[in-house]
Amino acid sequence: MRLILASLLAGIGAFLWIWGAVCLTGKKSYFWKIHALGISDTVGSLFILSGALVHSTEYWPHVVLAMASVAFWGTAFSFVLARLGGNRHGEEQK
Repeated sequence: MRLILASLLAGIGAFLWIWGAVCLTGKKSYFWKIHALGISDTVGSLFILSGALVHSTEYWPHVVLAMASVAFWGTAFSFVLARLGGNRHGEEQK
């Protein structure tokens, strides 16, 4: 049962990775595409790591640390990218 749940979680994560990559082919703005890719990669990675946690519970400190890192850095990168994208026409940020 654990193997089935772990595989399901990893499969959902891989689907989100692919979905984020497919969104890059759309006609939306560059920043929307990167935002969608960043979110789908972060959430997909968390699903894959959740599957690893279900499959190998003896490594839970390592997997939880990896999950926290992915959640923090994915969010931080999206914030930095949004701040850079908000600076238009050479305006200086205060």
